[in-house]
Amino acid sequence: MLDRAARLVAPTVGWAVVVVVSLATTAGLVHRYLTPHDAPYLLLTRDVGDHPVRAALFLVLSLAAYAILFTGARRLVAAWHDGSPSGAATGAWVRVERLTAWAYAHWWRISLVLALVWLPWYVSSFPGQPSPDPTNMITEFVSTRADFAGAPPLADADWTSPAIDYPTSSYLMTDGDSLWSNHHPFFLMLGYGGVGAASIAVFDSLVPGLVLLSAASAGLTLVAFGRALAVLGALVPAWRHRALALLVLALTPLIPLWSMAQHKNQLFCAAFVWWLALLARLLHRPDDARPGRRWYVETFAVSLLMATTVQFGWILLVAQALALLWLRRERVPALVALAVPAVIVHGSIAALQAGGVLIPSDPVETKGVQLQVLGLMLNEHPDLLTDELSDEQLDQLDRLFDLDAFVASFDPSSSDPLKSTGPLDRKSASFRYETVQPDDWEPFDGIVADVVAQHPGTALDALFLKSYRYLDPFDVGTDWYPPWSPAYERSVEGHPVAPMPVNERFRGETRAAANQCYGSSWCRPVVSHGVKTVVVVLLLAAAVAVRRRFAWLWALPFALQLAIAGVSPLSAGGRYVLAFTYGLAVVLLLLAVPDPKRAKT
Repeated sequence: MLDRAARLVAPTVGWAVVVVVSLATTAGLVHRYLTPHDAPYLLLTRDVGDHPVRAALFLVLSLAAYAILFTGARRLVAAWHDGSPSGAATGAWVRVERLTAWAYAHWWRISLVLALVWLPWYVSSFPGQPSPDPTNMITEFVSTRADFAGAPPLADADWTSPAIDYPTSSYLMTDGDSLWSNHHPFFLMLGYGGVGAASIAVFDSLVPGLVLLSAASAGLTLVAFGRALAVLGALVPAWRHRALALLVLALTPLIPLWSMAQHKNQLFCAAFVWWLALLARLLHRPDDARPGRRWYVETFAVSLLMATTVQFGWILLVAQALALLWLRRERVPALVALAVPAVIVHGSIAALQAGGVLIPSDPVETKGVQLQVLGLMLNEHPDLLTDELSDEQLDQLDRLFDLDAFVASFDPSSSDPLKSTGPLDRKSASFRYETVQPDDWEPFDGIVADVVAQHPGTALDALFLKSYRYLDPFDVGTDWYPPWSPAYERSVEGHPVAPMPVNERFRGETRAAANQCYGSSWCRPVVSHGVKTVVVVLLLAAAVAVRRRFAWLWALPFALQLAIAGVSPLSAGGRYVLAFTYGLAVVLLLLAVPDPKRAKT
């Protein structure tokens, strides 16, 4: 009975994914070809209503294209279930086979090959440059609130306090003078801040510390891919599959470029691909074998890194641990190597917040979807402020936001202006962070629900605006390049952070060339996160549809990250789907692991 149900459900899930991706791509086509040129943003219900025939044609074309791709992916993944051993290489392929065998013999050789292939990107772009996020983490560590007392008005100054750059509600501030917060991952802030403080103490400059952070990040990426491919290569018999994984990485310049960022997402993604390979070693081990001590230590350490580099890391670990509990023999490894690191990180942060050591994350950070829905509603239906919302509801909203500034700062690509965060030159007066109180948030979700009930069509428009671009491979996207700008200037305690006075010419030229490529429709797929996201989604959906063993376990962490991207501040932020760019080569190897049992899992 269960087997029959699984045979029905698995293909249904796969085709449901095809429909979702088709809808997202259709929304993108509608925006590019049917939305009026003078319209500030896509309104799907309006634009489809104005051009129903052409919109239907876009949907049919999208469904047909993805159905063909999905069918091909299913055949490919199904053909790989036995590992599809490739025969002996002939001709020029002999050298490729030998190089592949040599590289996969030791993990450090894979890292060396990748380092050599990526060397042009390292030479032209090292050491990257901090964006506001890591700069604020360093500021939190080395500065105190007293350092900003009596400072000039923000508009007239070249300084910024983290509590102002990322407004923190005053009621959340701790009693002491510390700026330590969990707005960005606390333990990562300790690492970045500690290196920055040591650099200032030893060199009276932040530049050596930033160079070290960039080099360490790039080194971690090389080690992570070396370990991941070596572990999976031992499970994949076909040399062509192993060579394909190396080729995909060699042709993905975004990975070496991002690997040098002083940020958080690239650290998580490096740990993530390593972690996936370690889980594959666990799940594909012989039935009578137990995971060794090295596996526990290595997986525990990588899981800790995942949990400390991004806010959602612990959630992903707990979800995967719960999924592994269904597999009886994996319960102890799941609890020890996945759940325990998540509990340690999340529990310690909760304890530090309860003890007043850390400034907690502001509740406004979890309201991105509601803010975007309400922002679009108030722009499209101004009568809400005069006729439709009650005086009590308006008063409740006014405690949270300056409604005039809220409406004026609506941006379909980002919720940051609505909550007064983001770049200083776009800072808004929308969020009343200086006076808001915890109880003021209680009616907010109910008000948004009432507004949605009154205008469901506009609510649907808002949800599409917030999320469809992640699954539209033709979308230009935002924040696709490692987050730095030549125009960004910042210092910490008088020590310049940006612009970085190292390799400025080549970094600028590489960035300009990358943007030129991104502006070209034929070149963009090489550097597009969206294309790789859709490819990974279709491959994993195909694996689930043909019931590849453990496919649902590989799909789960990617699905969670896609959901998190959908509620993130940005509507098409490349760094929120960076794991798909990093993970494509690893997914190909995961699906090439022999599956002779085709067991029920």
